[in-house]
Amino acid sequence: MTLDDLIASFRSDADDAPSSIGGGDDDLLWKDAEVARFLGEAEEEAAIRKRLLFDDYTLSIVQIAVVANRSSYPLDSRMFEVTKARLLSVADSACIQELHITTRDELDEVCPRWRDERGRPRYLVQDDTRVVLPGIVDGSYMLRLEGYRTPLSPITSDSDGETIPEIGAIHHRFLVHWALHRAYSKPDTEMFNPQKAAVALAAFEQYFGLRPDADLRKDQRANQPHVIAVHRW
Repeated sequence: MTLDDLIASFRSDADDAPSSIGGGDDDLLWKDAEVARFLGEAEEEAAIRKRLLFDDYTLSIVQIAVVANRSSYPLDSRMFEVTKARLLSVADSACIQELHITTRDELDEVCPRWRDERGRPRYLVQDDTRVVLPGIVDGSYMLRLEGYRTPLSPITSDSDGETIPEIGAIHHRFLVHWALHRAYSKPDTEMFNPQKAAVALAAFEQYFGLRPDADLRKDQRANQPHVIAVHRW
C-alpha cells in the first residue's frame, strides 16, 4: 500500500472524508500531513515491536572503522538491537574475531580488570547510543554489526503520497490502527475519544505486540549464554 492508500484507509475507518457539497481539506478533522506523521510513527513502532527490519548490509549502519586506543563508537540511531558483531581485518575484510555481546556487569564479574587490559577486542557492549569494545583496543579493525533497525527513510508529514512503507506489504494495513489511536488521543473536544483510542491501540498491539522497554532489551542481552566465562583475562 502507498501512503495515499493508507491515508484513504484511515479516513474510511475514521469516517473523516470531505463533505459531498463543496467539500475540501477544511472539512477534514485530520489533515493529510498529520495522518502521514501518525503512519510514520506506526511503521517505526511496528519495526521495533515485531523486529521486522533486519540489517547486515547497509554499510553506513553496520560497518564501523575501529582505531587503536578508542573503544567507544556511535551507533546509528536507527539500529536499536545488535544481534551479532564481528571484527574484520582492515587489509582483506577477513573475519578475525567473533565478538560476544555482553554487559559491563557481566564483564565486572568474570573479568574485573577489563577496563585496563590492552588487546584485540573479543566482546561488545551495546549502550543506548553507542557500542563499546571493552578494554584498550590494540590496533585498527573494521567492526561489522548485524541487527534490527527502524526504517531507513521514515514516513513524515512531507512524504510523497506514492511512498511505500519499508516493512513488508502484509503488515501495511495494520498500521492504520496506530494512526487511529493517535488521532483519537488528540486533546481536542471534537477529536478526543479515549474509548476509540484504546480500541485502536489494542488492535495494533494484538498484531504487532507490546513495545519492549530499554530494561527488557538490556535483560535480554544479559541473558545470552555466558560463554564469556571461558575467556579469562
